[in-house]
This record gives sequence, C-alpha cells and structure tokens, in this order.
Amino acid sequence: MKKNNPIDILVENLVKQFSQINNFSLTQDDPLGNKMFNFVVKHISEINSFKNLFIQYYLPAASRASQDFQRNLNSSKYKHLINISSHELKENYYETIRLGYVGAYHKYESYLKSLLRILNEFFKEIDFEKNFLDLNSYLKKLIDKDLLKTINSFKISEKINWISNCVKHYDGFPIKEPIPDYLENLDSSKKIEIESAEFKADLDNLAAQCQLILSILFMVGFHQFFSQEFVLIKDQLKVENQQPEKVKKITDDLLFVISGFFGYKKMM
Repeated sequence: MKKNNPIDILVENLVKQFSQINNFSLTQDDPLGNKMFNFVVKHISEINSFKNLFIQYYLPAASRASQDFQRNLNSSKYKHLINISSHELKENYYETIRLGYVGAYHKYESYLKSLLRILNEFFKEIDFEKNFLDLNSYLKKLIDKDLLKTINSFKISEKINWISNCVKHYDGFPIKEPIPDYLENLDSSKKIEIESAEFKADLDNLAAQCQLILSILFMVGFHQFFSQEFVLIKDQLKVENQQPEKVKKITDDLLFVISGFFGYKKMM
C-alpha cells in the first residue's frame, strides 16, 4: 500500500482552511496569499523534518553507539573492573531525546513570533480603514491573553517547554516547579527518560497545535474586522450578511471559539 506523502496531507489541510477566506488565493497570482501559505508549509514541515531527523537518524545512531560500547566492553580484558549496566549505557539515547525537546520548543517559539508577523501583514492589507491593531495586542484586549505567553494553555506545548527547562536548568532531572500534574509520577532522582514513540507523538501533536493556532489567529483577525462600525464594513460583506444582527452573531460566535480554545488546556 502506497504511503501518503506528508507534505501532500499538510497542503490539503491548509487549502481547506485558506479556502474559507473570501478572495484569497494561494497561487502566485496573490503574492501575499502565496507567501503566507509557503510560510506555514515551511514551518510545520520543519517540525516534521526535525522529528524525523531524531527518529530516523540520531536515535538509531545513539543506540548503535551504546551497542558498540557494550560489545567492546564484553571483549575487554578489563571488563571485570568495569561495572556499567545496560540501562546506564542507554543514557546517550535518552539525552538525545531530551535535547530533541529543547530544539522542538525553540522551533515552536519561532513559529509563534513569525506567524504573528505574517498574519499582521495579511490583515493590514484587508483592513478597510487602516486602523488595524496587531493581532497579539487585539488578543490581549479581547480575552486578556498574550499569545507568546500561552505555552501553558495547551498540554503539548506545556510538556515540551517543561522538559526543555528541566534539561537546560536542572541537568535533565524532572524537578522544575511547578510540575504538570500528568508528569508528577516521574522519579525526581533520575533524569527524564522518554522513548522514541512518545517523542514522535509529542512532535506530531505540536505540529497539529501549530495548525490550530493558525486557524484561531485568523478568527482573532476577523473578529477585529467584524467589530468595526457596521457602516464601514457593510460593502465588504457577503450580501446575506449585510445586516447588523448577523454581523454581531458572527463576532459572538468567533469570540466563543477563541475563548474556548485558549481556556481548554487538555485539548492537546
């Protein structure tokens, strides 16, 4: 059975999201639309490539290095002097995964900052009265949230950030306070040990979260657009929406989804 191309899947999902925006094209005919589309494909593909780099290359290499050491130890004439368990030999493997979490968190941080920048550029282009407030400022005004400080609003970014901080500041021991409740069972006397399957699942979930945040930021931008004075935006609305009560319903629905997204921590 032919395996689905991950880039094809990503592009098809993004096309569905972007296609909901009026007069928005992903082709070269719409430079800003094409620029945004390529930005999202690039950044989310980078997370997947980063994951595959560890799963397919770094981790197998770390395992082989441990096996080589074990083989040399078994044939050494001094092996009776050396007391290293097979579990201890796996430390480089676990260290490689821990470093993977550090790198993944930095990629997520970079994505958020860059996404805000390119979406601000997009919404400034469609803003009729040229009074667009940047998305992060508007998000703070709307629900008192700073996107760059919502790491702990979502389980997966919270987990990756927490592990990253444990690695950078506590030599990999799971003692960074506060400890997320779903990680409290980790042995504080041992460095964090995570297998490749869990690491892979976490980065898959991080990529999914990046796409969800893209969708929500579009909603934040359109909430700001629909919240302008009705007389200013009426001519830009579809005919069926050219009524104040319908516009209010749209903004109320957008606010409900936006608030729920940032308030439902266990969603990922």
